[in-house]
Amino acid sequence: MPPAELPAVAELCAQEFSTHMSGVPSMLAWAPGRINLIGGHTDYNAGLALPAAINRWISVAMRPRQDGVIRVRSLDFGGELLGGVDGFGEVTASWQRFVVGSISVFGSRHPLPSGFDAVFTGDVPHGAGLSSSAALTIAWMSLLRGWTGADVDDLTLTQYAQQVEHEHLGVKCGLLDQIGSLMARPGQVMLTDFQSLNVTPVDVELENVSWVVLHSGVRRELSVSAYQDRVRECAEGLAELKDLHACVQTMRDIEPSMLTGNGVSARRLRHVCSENARVRRAVQAVESGDAHALGAILSEAHQSLRDDYAVSCPQLDLLVELAQGHPACFGGRMVGGGFGGCTLNLVRTDQAEAFIATVLAAYRAQVPEVPRSFIFDLVGGAMVSAFPPLA
Repeated sequence: MPPAELPAVAELCAQEFSTHMSGVPSMLAWAPGRINLIGGHTDYNAGLALPAAINRWISVAMRPRQDGVIRVRSLDFGGELLGGVDGFGEVTASWQRFVVGSISVFGSRHPLPSGFDAVFTGDVPHGAGLSSSAALTIAWMSLLRGWTGADVDDLTLTQYAQQVEHEHLGVKCGLLDQIGSLMARPGQVMLTDFQSLNVTPVDVELENVSWVVLHSGVRRELSVSAYQDRVRECAEGLAELKDLHACVQTMRDIEPSMLTGNGVSARRLRHVCSENARVRRAVQAVESGDAHALGAILSEAHQSLRDDYAVSCPQLDLLVELAQGHPACFGGRMVGGGFGGCTLNLVRTDQAEAFIATVLAAYRAQVPEVPRSFIFDLVGGAMVSAFPPLA
């Protein structure tokens, strides 16, 4: 891969490796964050979603050692992690659990040939609903696969990364973020069926529109949020319907007519069912280039996430309301796990900067949080390169 194709954050990672570890790394990996156009909270419910990778990355630079020592430095969080191919002592920092988890999960299946020195850094905003955690684990998994030459397909590698979050971080996440970070393609969204685990690229035919992400300034932590409650509530609701309807075995067997009343279980499952239908409509809108239709679908999704799934917050609701009131915006919704983080907005490209300025000024006038904004391109998934890269 020519040097010009390296993301800037990967080049920085290689430079910082030389500063902290002496000499140059032998391998670089980088994995992008992701946006999810539609399909909120469907991944752990055997549903459908449309993730895509964005031009923000986490990168890891490494060089094998002659001994079994593993030494890792985090440029963003500070400090070093020291262990070995035989394991690590107790770790407490979140970033250390991600790294130890990645090395442990991969190494338990594919023994590492030696220890190594590594440095990692990134520019995916943390706690924003843009999957910085998945980018981190996918970057590590991609690096370890590339270094060891292990025969691991992409889907299995995403499951390794998911296992890290389940077992080392206590977050019972689905595969949405990992698939978006590893398997995405430039200029496409990935129609992902979490029941069959089929991933189908969909060409984005939208013209003169931009993906604008507005950060509410509210940081979220999934492992201590009501996210875990939603996982449980959906599982309990499915179990109840299985007892009532012999035809129901998975979430995809549920018909809207089965969801009577307005209890917690009915509302949670109503969101999942309606969201799957919105994903199918969104594919048609993306393929036909219908920005108006897609914007309306995004706005419907936010209402469902707010009312039926109850994972929004006042700041996210305000951002969506302000965005929908701007003439340059086709529609928008909260993204990520919820309870903070970001909104995703489909905006006319020639008015994107004016949209950001107007909406964020109105937002600041009403809340104490400090928002941020991003305009993203859709890029390909994680990559690994020898370093220095071959011309």
